[in-house]
Amino acid sequence: MREYIARDPKTGKPLHTSRKRQHGLDLAYKPGEGAWDAIPLDRILPLARGDIEMESVTWREKERLLRRVDAIRALPRIRGRDQQESHHALESALSSLEPRLRIAGLASLPYCALQHSDKLFEHLHELLDDVDLDVQKAAQKCLIIVAPVFPSVTEETLRRELRSGQKKRQSSAFEALKQVSDTWPEVAELHIDELIREEEGELRGMAAALLPRLAKHKSATLWDLVGWCLQDEAVVVRRHAARALMPLADHAPKITQIALEIAFFDKDEKVRNSALKASKKLDPNSFRMQRLITDGTRHSDRSIRISCIKMLPIIMVDAEVRIQASELLHQETDPEIRALLEELMIDESLEGTESEKNAFLAPAEKVERDEGSLAMPPKPEIEPPKPKDTSRTPDPVRRPSQDDIFYGDDFDDGTDDLI
Repeated sequence: MREYIARDPKTGKPLHTSRKRQHGLDLAYKPGEGAWDAIPLDRILPLARGDIEMESVTWREKERLLRRVDAIRALPRIRGRDQQESHHALESALSSLEPRLRIAGLASLPYCALQHSDKLFEHLHELLDDVDLDVQKAAQKCLIIVAPVFPSVTEETLRRELRSGQKKRQSSAFEALKQVSDTWPEVAELHIDELIREEEGELRGMAAALLPRLAKHKSATLWDLVGWCLQDEAVVVRRHAARALMPLADHAPKITQIALEIAFFDKDEKVRNSALKASKKLDPNSFRMQRLITDGTRHSDRSIRISCIKMLPIIMVDAEVRIQASELLHQETDPEIRALLEELMIDESLEGTESEKNAFLAPAEKVERDEGSLAMPPKPEIEPPKPKDTSRTPDPVRRPSQDDIFYGDDFDDGTDDLI
C-alpha cells in the first residue's frame, strides 16, 4: 500500500514533522463490520452498480437479503484490477439522488480513498452542504476521519467548515482539526494562525483551545502563537493560551519564561493562576526568573505575592532576604503576608531559639593536619641524650687493692671528735 505524503498546497513540498504518524486512525483503515462482509467478492460490484437487485447471504447464522446500499459499504474489500470499477461505483453512489446511497458512500470513502482518491473529496466538500441533515452528519463524520490522513486535500474544506455559521458543523470541524493537531502539528498551526486573526472572539478562543495539545511540538510558529494569544483582547483566548504554559515549560523552559512575563501581570485571575502553576516548574535561579520573582513580590494579586515571597530564600542569601523583606514590610497591608515577611526578617544566629543559636556556634569539623606543615613543631636536628637505664644489674663487688689501704694518720675514723 502506497503511503500518503501530505504536501504544502502553496509550495508543493512535503510537510515534515518530527513525530511519527500515530496508529490511532483505525477508522480510516478498518471500515465498520456488517452483513455486507458476507457478500461474495464477485457479487459486490454487480450489486453496487445496480445490475442485480439483491443478494442472499448468511451473517451470524442468519440469512439476510442485502441490496445496493450494503454492496456500497462492501466496496473497500475490492482489490487489484477491479479498483477502477469500484471507484466509479462509489462516485455514482455519492452523486445519487437517494440519501441512503450517499450516506453509504460516505461511510466507504475514507478507506477507498487510500487506493484511488480522484474526485472523492470533491463529493465530500459538496455533501457537507447537502440538503438532507442525515447526509450532512455522515459527511461531518467522514471529515473527522479523513482530515488527519489527507490534510492537504481537505485543507480548503476544513477551512470553510471551521468558519461555518452552523454550530454543529463548526464543532465537527474543530474536532477534525484536533485530530490533525495530533498527527500533523504543522498543518494545525497554519489553521490556528489564520483563525486567531479573525474578528470573532469566540472563533479565536476555539482555535486557542488547541494550543495545549500542540505544546509538546517544538516549533517557533507555536511559540509565536502562544505569545500572540496571551496578548489578545478576548479573555477566553488568553485563558486557553495560559493553559498551554504548563506543558510548554517541560519542553521549552526559556520560551515559557518570556511568556510568563506577559501572563504573570494579566488582568484576569485565571490567566495569572495558570502562569503561577507554570512558574513552579521552572528553575528559579535563572536570571529571568529571579527578576520575575522579585517583581512578583509587589504584585497586586495576593496569591502571586505570597508565592514569590516564599521563593526569596531560594534566589537570595540570608542577608539579602532580610533586606528585601524589610522593604516589602513597609508597603504591605495583608496580615498573613506581613507575618511571613517578619518571619523572614529574623536572624536566627541572634534572635533565634537556643538550639538555632547553638547551630551557628557549633565547632568546625576536625581537619587532619599534614605532617611537616606549619602547624606542627619542627623535628630537632640533634637527638637529646638518652637517660640512664636504672634497671641494669649492679657491678660485682671488687676486692680492695694495695692502693686502697690507709696507714697511720692518713686514716681518720672520727674518734678524735668524740674526745
